[in-house]
Amino acid sequence: MILINPFARTNKEIPNLQLAYIGTISNSKIIDLNTQQKPVDRFLNEQTDVLGISIQSRTYNESIRISGLYKKKYPGVKIVSVSGIIGIECCYPFLRTKEDLNFSQEFGDNLPFPKYELFDSFNIFKKHWQSGDWPYTIITSQGCPYQCTYCSARNRPWKSRSIENCYEELKHAKKKYGIKAFQILDDCFNLDTERVIEFCHKVKDLNLRWNCSNGLRVNGFSKEMAQALKDSGCKEVSFGIESLSSDVLINIKKGIDPAMIKNAIKIAKKYFRFVNGFFIIGLPGSTYKKDLNSLHWALRRNINAHFSYYLPFDKLMQFDKNFYGKLSGPISDEYPKKLQCRIADLSKFMSGEASGYSRKKRAVMTAKAILKYDFGYIFFYARAGINRLLSKIKTKLLK
Repeated sequence: MILINPFARTNKEIPNLQLAYIGTISNSKIIDLNTQQKPVDRFLNEQTDVLGISIQSRTYNESIRISGLYKKKYPGVKIVSVSGIIGIECCYPFLRTKEDLNFSQEFGDNLPFPKYELFDSFNIFKKHWQSGDWPYTIITSQGCPYQCTYCSARNRPWKSRSIENCYEELKHAKKKYGIKAFQILDDCFNLDTERVIEFCHKVKDLNLRWNCSNGLRVNGFSKEMAQALKDSGCKEVSFGIESLSSDVLINIKKGIDPAMIKNAIKIAKKYFRFVNGFFIIGLPGSTYKKDLNSLHWALRRNINAHFSYYLPFDKLMQFDKNFYGKLSGPISDEYPKKLQCRIADLSKFMSGEASGYSRKKRAVMTAKAILKYDFGYIFFYARAGINRLLSKIKTKLLK
């Protein structure tokens, strides 16, 4: 069996962990087209009986292209989508192939440490890990008990590895790959405060820089936690904020309110130079004014804000009707016409009209358009890069 990680346009510095675990268990080669993008069609040089493709919504078209080309050259091959281990069951049926290959091994200490040398992009990862440019990625827990309606990890049982097991993986990666830094990519890292503090105390002696790129909730963040994170070498924290509107937060069942958000950011700014906030533009019940208020708030607090857009997939799952009720209609009309731009052609995924979503109404507002129009996209996003550059210069001067 050969596994393929399709080109996704983003996160080339993060290995596909699902494929990493599955490849390790099955001892299969992994062709990583996202990190090592050329030659684009090098997978055609590898013949196998079973071709496993990791399919996501953003890689759907590329996955179909890969499948078609490979089937044409090797007609007898069995092509499947792969899931399991840390995989999230696809919430969009039209993204699934007719046959799935599911490695349903329980998440926990029983999992082997990933063998990244199985990736054909391994030398790229190793080079950047050893220079410290890219952090090694680890998942210490899986799942989240919260009900956030937009999230594929919602209402999933929370399972965690032991702190000792996580420590041993990082120790192993430092010795074998020469890593200088790592990042946490959990769904909900700070669900258990005591566990987070124990983790911090344990990894401190590894002398590695690290950051919480994902999995921090504002309602579970405290001064005690911030101090423990900082003392253990954590340099950067990230929070899922989504919106500063109370109504929107209630609609998406986020389980937090604006006061909690502001308190967590206030604490984080005192302890960390880099504080990230993730926002979603155009959530049901939101308006241009509400979203713009969130953007202005992020700018005033000088946090590194990252914006995604809400894109409803409704034809097969009735996604919006089930999760948002009457608020599930297209929100693009809430925005000035000159700010609307088309970000996806859903006809690639579904036939006909999707519950009233005509091609015109599928023109959804993107964060980029708002930022560029209102206060400068380049300045807003360049600031984070400038801050990191200044930090690196300062570190080198102090050596």
